[in-house]
Amino acid sequence: MAYQFKIKDITIKGKVILAPMAGITSFSYRKFFKNFGVGLTFSEMISDCGLIYNNKKTLDMCYSDGSDAPLAIQLFGGSKESLLKGLEILENSNLRYDILDLNLACPVPKVTKNNGGSSWLKDLDTMEDAVSALVKASKKPVTAKIRLGWEENNVENIAKTLERAGVSFLSIHCRTKKEGYTGEAHYEALANMKNIISIPFGVSGNIFSLEDAIKADKITHADAILVARGGIGNPLLVKNINNYFDGIDDIKTPNIEDQTRYLFEYVDLLVKEIGEKRAVSVLKGIAPKFYSHFSFAKNIRREITGNINSIEDLKNIVATITKNNV
Repeated sequence: MAYQFKIKDITIKGKVILAPMAGITSFSYRKFFKNFGVGLTFSEMISDCGLIYNNKKTLDMCYSDGSDAPLAIQLFGGSKESLLKGLEILENSNLRYDILDLNLACPVPKVTKNNGGSSWLKDLDTMEDAVSALVKASKKPVTAKIRLGWEENNVENIAKTLERAGVSFLSIHCRTKKEGYTGEAHYEALANMKNIISIPFGVSGNIFSLEDAIKADKITHADAILVARGGIGNPLLVKNINNYFDGIDDIKTPNIEDQTRYLFEYVDLLVKEIGEKRAVSVLKGIAPKFYSHFSFAKNIRREITGNINSIEDLKNIVATITKNNV
């Protein structure tokens, strides 16, 4: 039987969760990755103030037609009151989502200086009060993304506090806010988590290969593996991790033909979502990642980032460079 677990009454089919990433996990990206077996997807960070002020970009970031379900909308903000107002707007909308996720992890200064993201980890009493209120107000299960702590590892207290507040699942990035995205992820900090909390949790941080996922699982015994930066341009990572944990002996290495096909499957979805002009801007950062495993990676990155103004340009560059390397 294929691996699955539950977040409250929602069945998550698969070991891999697609982690939220600002500027990356749009609807088209989530839909693309569903084809590779992610069990849960997350929106980009959704600002409570963006919802309150009816910001079109914020609302567009919440869009789903259900093909990326189950979907968690990840809400962030700096006060209990504004988060509750943002939640009320979500619940009164026609948006399709399955889970409310709270971002208590973002280390970026423009978020933390307004008391959002990982700033919540500095005062667990205030955090518990706010999260408890959101759990009571939400018609959907509430989950949370956290880090090990603000400056020091305090993850066990944070996790116990959030379970007490009523959250149904934790995504745990294995670094402190102070560490940002640098250095090794401290999986060992979660080694005792199964004895600390009874709700399921996922491990996040430095999952770039199947070997990373196996190591993280062996140390943490997490219910899920969150794939973030390691999955950009590498959708086979998701399939390989799921196959391994399902006991399926089918671990694939990316090849040029498949990677090109995957890229343009994503391109088609992205263009439908945001139009060609905006898609080209996004693709300058993402498209080269599909070829990062190959010897011509630097060359194709230079050409794509510097010389595409249309999807046709992208097709021509990819065709020219890959033809000489197949």
